[in-house]
Amino acid sequence: MRIVALGGLGEIGLNALVLETEDEALLVDCGILFPRDAPGVDLVLPDFAYLREIRDKLRGVVLTHGHEDHIGALPYLLRELRLPVWGSAFTLALLSQRLEELEVEAPSLGEIGPGARIRPGRDFLVEALHLTHSIPDALGLSIETPEGRLVHTGDFKLDAAPLGRTSDLSRLAELGRDGVLALLSDSTNADQPGRSRPEREVGEAFVPIFEEARGRIVVSTFASHIHRIQQVLDLSRRFGRKVVLLGRSMERNVAAALRTGHLQAPPELFLDVEFVGSRRDLTILAGGVQGEPRSALARLALGEEGRPLRLEEGDTAILSATPIPGNEVAVAAVLDALILQGVRVHHGEPVHASGHACRDELLEMLETVQPLHFVPVHGEVRHLVAHRELAVAAGVEKRRAHFLLDGQVLGFAKREAVRLGTVPVGRRYLDRLGGGAVGEEGMRERRLLAGGGGVSAVVVVDGAGRAVRDPELRAQGVSGFHDGLQREIRREVVRALDELPWGRRDRAVLEEEIRLAVRRACRRALGRKPIVLPLVVET
Repeated sequence: MRIVALGGLGEIGLNALVLETEDEALLVDCGILFPRDAPGVDLVLPDFAYLREIRDKLRGVVLTHGHEDHIGALPYLLRELRLPVWGSAFTLALLSQRLEELEVEAPSLGEIGPGARIRPGRDFLVEALHLTHSIPDALGLSIETPEGRLVHTGDFKLDAAPLGRTSDLSRLAELGRDGVLALLSDSTNADQPGRSRPEREVGEAFVPIFEEARGRIVVSTFASHIHRIQQVLDLSRRFGRKVVLLGRSMERNVAAALRTGHLQAPPELFLDVEFVGSRRDLTILAGGVQGEPRSALARLALGEEGRPLRLEEGDTAILSATPIPGNEVAVAAVLDALILQGVRVHHGEPVHASGHACRDELLEMLETVQPLHFVPVHGEVRHLVAHRELAVAAGVEKRRAHFLLDGQVLGFAKREAVRLGTVPVGRRYLDRLGGGAVGEEGMRERRLLAGGGGVSAVVVVDGAGRAVRDPELRAQGVSGFHDGLQREIRREVVRALDELPWGRRDRAVLEEEIRLAVRRACRRALGRKPIVLPLVVET
């Protein structure tokens, strides 16, 4: 039996883990990554090449919870491979909405809850375990394989007094006593000391803000954070406020949670944005807490004209989330825009708590499960390394505490583990506006265009491959593209073509020589090399 991650080991996101025996395979989660340095890209997907390679062995997909970094790529996979999917009620509700939006035919969806057992094939027996996270119905997994039991925590925290059920540590302890071959555990906060803040403390921090607010209150949090949204709804009822939902994800997730019973609120609590008028007794639940451009929160912060809802001086805003790495500048811009409008802003720890376990909780998980082997998952390199070191300090033998990155294969046999090379992994960059995915090479070209711009060069040649007139040049996003540089580029192109041997003057060779000549001239004059689009026209 072997395990390999197609994503999630080395980055926060793209979570997709393959468990594989000689005859069968099982996929745990299939998530997206939100782009940082990816011009024109909406979403990043894991490359499905390896899943296509083992498609005949795949017995299905088991989902730990409904966050986009765990389910967001699954609709795109299901367009290619028809696979059964298992997950909790709320997870499947969110997935079903995404499948409908993307017009993907729903596969067989199997609902599982804590204690439920499923057998996707002969080689895997999966038991669902309740673990607390920042979304309802989060599950850990106990997976019995021919080589022994694996425990996969999914994303979790050990909140002693959560708004929902507590994590099922008693069942985890039973599994530990029975013997666990390997623990795969959430590493997001492995470099954070102590314990994560209880979710109830966030609601308590909201109370004085609601008591003191005299105008509208904007609360922005992750649309999947249903427990936090429930606290906002409860406070709104307590203080006589109507609730307005802004943002597609917020509307979609609240509707799903009301439908499944994970949110409790009377219909009359909500008010459609078109009917707010001049009312001040409003709580506005807005998406866009990560500063996403064109999000509901960003538009409120910018005070866009023509919108039915605008903020005024004296209103209150609560940003109840920590910026994801890479989003700090965007979030700061939203904060500044709100403050410039005279809005009183609350953000940071008092009004937010992480959904991921910190070091003391991770240690408690290790001591409870007592695994023979340990594999840190769900984290960037520093998180994985810190978690591995914590496991060794907790008593896991160093040779059995494994550090893996995406694509690296770890095999298990007779209670031992060994590295088994790599499988192909990569990323697909989804441009929803353009209607398709861009590969690694296409993304490299986009970054080059963003950094150095682009130049097109049209060269008319005779039958011998010689330029018969000056090349026509056009540039986009290239600063300093003056007449002198254009003359130098033309000379460089003509010289390059003249120096070509007579036997090497086919169109492909000519276009490559033009491309290199333009880049050389730009490099000398500008210190950078733009993307070049050459075109040869034969007379």
